[in-house]
Amino acid sequence: MKVTRTDWQDNPKPLPDRRMVAAIGDVHGCAEHLEAMYKALAEDIARLHPDETTCVLLGDLVDRGPNSLDCLGLAMDGLQAFSRNAAVEDITLLGNHDAWLKQAVERRLGEEDARVWAYNGGDKTFASLGIPPLSAADELSAAIRAKLPEEVAVWLGEMRLNHRVGDLLFVHAGIDPRRPLEDQSEHAQLWIRDAFLHAEDWPFEVLVIHGHTVDAPENQPEIFPHRIGIDTGAFATGVLTAVEFVGASMRFVIADSR
Repeated sequence: MKVTRTDWQDNPKPLPDRRMVAAIGDVHGCAEHLEAMYKALAEDIARLHPDETTCVLLGDLVDRGPNSLDCLGLAMDGLQAFSRNAAVEDITLLGNHDAWLKQAVERRLGEEDARVWAYNGGDKTFASLGIPPLSAADELSAAIRAKLPEEVAVWLGEMRLNHRVGDLLFVHAGIDPRRPLEDQSEHAQLWIRDAFLHAEDWPFEVLVIHGHTVDAPENQPEIFPHRIGIDTGAFATGVLTAVEFVGASMRFVIADSR
């Protein structure tokens, strides 16, 4: 696994000096990438010595890749587990794929949900849990509840939809510019694309850091006036991307298995 860092550039929404915030894009079962990224971020904390550090996982820990259960375990322990000499606030956001798993744990998974989930990479999560192919939603939910460790199930229920630090807003898919910032639906934050991605008249002061929509740039993700998307499709491309904000500067960190 090769880890690289881009050059520092201006942070469009500066933080207080020595305040560090890192966000990691969609992991999708790529546990080796997540572990490598955590180690790289821990090295940066040790080198930069920030006064405060927050690490945000942007959701979609599960599905499509081979090791969903391992990803959940790594995310539960967080960057703090790799940064033993520094205090880290770990935040895990709910992604639309994680929401299917949460529905199953809470016995709210419908038949159509189960079908769509399996078709969209859920079968990889089932295999990671040692669950055979099951078509009935109630049987699938029961099998998942039996296989998923209780502490993981509880933690899954505590995932939040967004997290804000200053004028940086972290959310899985994005937000709807047609609705007030304080009145964003769960569906929008988990699923929105076009209305958010291509917004022309941005009504908010926040810069949104998001995943959900895959972009596989040659060098680094594009920085738009209202958003930075860091889902680089790790399960398909072999590239997991994070962004680090430190005071008035920012850069990207890339874990690449190609």
